[in-house]
Amino acid sequence: MTNFGVDHPAAALLRSFENAPAHRVEAAYQQLVAALWQGGQATDSAIDAVPLLLSAMQHGEERQKGDLVILLGLLVETEYPRTDGPVGTAIHPHLDHLLDLWRDAEHEKGLWQALLYLMSHFPTERSRILATARAVGAGADDLSRLDRSLRAFDPADPAPTVGRVFPHPTAWNMDEAELEFDRAWVRSLAPAQVADQWHNDTQTIFGFTGAKAYWALRNGQPVPAVPDSLAPRHPQPKDADVELWQRHAAAYRCPLCSSGLTFEADEATCTSCSARFPIRRGMIDLTGAGQQAGAGRDEGLLFQLSKISTMGHFVEAHARPHFKRLCGFAWDGPVSSAVEEKYIADLVRPVEGPVLDVAAGPGGWTIALAEAVGAERVIALDLMPVMLAALRDRLPSVPAVVASAATLPFGTGTLGAAMCWNGPHAFFDDTEAAIREIGRCVRPGGTFTTYTFRDATDPIYRHFVHSHHFPQHEHGLRMYDIGTFTRWLNQAGFTVREQFEIGLAVFITAEKTH
Repeated sequence: MTNFGVDHPAAALLRSFENAPAHRVEAAYQQLVAALWQGGQATDSAIDAVPLLLSAMQHGEERQKGDLVILLGLLVETEYPRTDGPVGTAIHPHLDHLLDLWRDAEHEKGLWQALLYLMSHFPTERSRILATARAVGAGADDLSRLDRSLRAFDPADPAPTVGRVFPHPTAWNMDEAELEFDRAWVRSLAPAQVADQWHNDTQTIFGFTGAKAYWALRNGQPVPAVPDSLAPRHPQPKDADVELWQRHAAAYRCPLCSSGLTFEADEATCTSCSARFPIRRGMIDLTGAGQQAGAGRDEGLLFQLSKISTMGHFVEAHARPHFKRLCGFAWDGPVSSAVEEKYIADLVRPVEGPVLDVAAGPGGWTIALAEAVGAERVIALDLMPVMLAALRDRLPSVPAVVASAATLPFGTGTLGAAMCWNGPHAFFDDTEAAIREIGRCVRPGGTFTTYTFRDATDPIYRHFVHSHHFPQHEHGLRMYDIGTFTRWLNQAGFTVREQFEIGLAVFITAEKTH
């Protein structure tokens, strides 16, 4: 290390990090980071430490260089969307050296990934950064993320592409009708909303690229994400016979007054308040808006299906496999489809009554549930008809309910079991209410089985996860304190029977005991 800034408060911490034995490297690094960066904000000492960090990168092990690159990325990210902040300005003269370091780094391993993350923050050098990325063999998904992060927001653009960056922009392969729906949605937003979404998208890319690099520095080269299941690209669900609904008619309740429902082929009617709820293509809308049933309501349900018909395919082909790597701190893919199928078969233990799949999505794990307990026992529930359309295409013997997990349209003690697989975080703010509802509906002795994620204790990785902005996590992706999660289960009458973790992934089976 050079003698520049030897009196700087971070100098001693940097020396400790550089000289730390293997078993102390992580702790020394965290102390250095905490002195310069906390909770997404640079400390007062940060700007003067940048030359020290850059100087220290002239030597040292690959892991140490990579960690310093991550720290520089975190610091320059605190200035986003500015491109002329003091940290970025201090790093800028060293870009040639950093790009050379990227060219020499081992392909797609820790330092390589860290430099990709850092380079994402310099849009004024867009051309040469992209040229270097191609030269070092960046794949199509990395290039598409880098290309998007290096684009400056243009307020004059009448319909910029927003909300389409996870897991990478090229994953969003939409047809012209879907693209036009997207453009119309963007045109409906206020200019400030468009700008906010653009910047949230950029932060999402920073978070994804940073999380992947951070894991790679500690564990090795990430394994490419492979879909566990694959929903049809253009689902064609068919209408179902009334028997599909009558087999579990006793379990359903009117979302308006909680009375029972009677079923016909295309409609359910409340036995008390006479509200009617449309049934189309094996799906019933029990969101509570069904009192206006008829042609207009039917068109509304079908319109929901037409928004982005390929969404179910996108979720299983792209979003889900990357999501569970990100949130599980598991970029080597230990939670395979075989692992999940076995857990579902082993852990779901129903008593008498239907088995509810909450937040069923496009049905990849409803298939595993149907194989475990019998398709004739399963009811699928999700708030998005476009997801359930894919499920119904694949599982024509399973009825699908459009409803919120926070207000389940089922009677008290009518379900034999419930499952919410890789799903509670989809309704994060309503999780406690959803668990309470599941506890109300599941009979004593029945189980609730779930696969979700806990919050990282590492502040850097937690920041990267929290940087992701999704529709249901507008202010940043959050995961659970598992102690709080299990307390909600206990309050809902469940007793946890099995609980284990793989990385940050958590698997829980709880029995309804009181």
